[in-house]
Amino acid sequence: MSRFKTGIYSVVNFKNVDMEKEILSTVDSDVLHLKNVEEFEAALPEIDGLICDITPITPERISKMDRCRIVVRHGMGVENINIPAATEKGIIVCNVPKFNLEEVSDHALACALSLIHRLPHYTWKVTRDRSWKLEDFPPADQFGELTMGILGFGQIGQILARKAKCIFKKVIVYDPFINREICEEIGVEVVENMDDVFRTSDVISIHVPLNDETRYFVNIRKLKLMKPNSNIINTSRGGLVDLDDLQYALHNGIIAGAALDVIEGEPVPDMAHPIFDEPGCIITPHTAWYSNSSLKKLRATAAEEVRDVYLGKRPVGQLNTI
Repeated sequence: MSRFKTGIYSVVNFKNVDMEKEILSTVDSDVLHLKNVEEFEAALPEIDGLICDITPITPERISKMDRCRIVVRHGMGVENINIPAATEKGIIVCNVPKFNLEEVSDHALACALSLIHRLPHYTWKVTRDRSWKLEDFPPADQFGELTMGILGFGQIGQILARKAKCIFKKVIVYDPFINREICEEIGVEVVENMDDVFRTSDVISIHVPLNDETRYFVNIRKLKLMKPNSNIINTSRGGLVDLDDLQYALHNGIIAGAALDVIEGEPVPDMAHPIFDEPGCIITPHTAWYSNSSLKKLRATAAEEVRDVYLGKRPVGQLNTI
């Protein structure tokens, strides 16, 4: 009989848990590959550690986790985990930071370039209308004449800025907790009022955490500040954007395009929402982070955090005090 049991309930492990088994075998832990909610619920009382995705880890579920020492979120955001309830239960909560910084910044930049060059519009017109007439296609803009705005200037925002400043005429940033020395070193312009980012940018990339203050901060008022040929990108959290307002803005020509890697309601958003019928949209299923490199790093780091707790060590990504 093994000393520990570790449960894994995550879309990241849709194929197998072989990597995690290899890492956790060094501390004599069984690994339970939990493939549905019934298996997940049944395993809660018997597991010593849990690796999960965005599945809600509620106080009710935590109350059943009598043996659990650690919960590791596959990713950075932990809004799905009730940290106070876990802390009260003596359970360490961890995330996995820094595993996808290059991937998300690359994705945001790729979306920016695609939107500005009208690739979603052009593809839609060709594939849906079978048009090949130049007069049916609006002309694109030149990157070197445009301004990129970045909302939120943490690690991903900073990496994106370093890449974008070589392409765009100007990169402007807004963050209420801005580090001006870093901005000066990268060579970006700090904007004091968020509304000015919406007014002056040709493309905006959002890198803001989701909380009560930021939920739906991208709404029709903000969108109406933007230029008619401008675009907006969200690779952060779906709840930051009012999807109905965004669809209205796209449909009525208030802005030209949008790229969404996240949509409120995940893991199963409303696939019937009219946003999916907007020709100016790039929509990806929360895969901005997803690469061979980041996937390996995410899985290995999460398993190593569990292993270290079993060994009595403090995990690197610990978010609460036990």
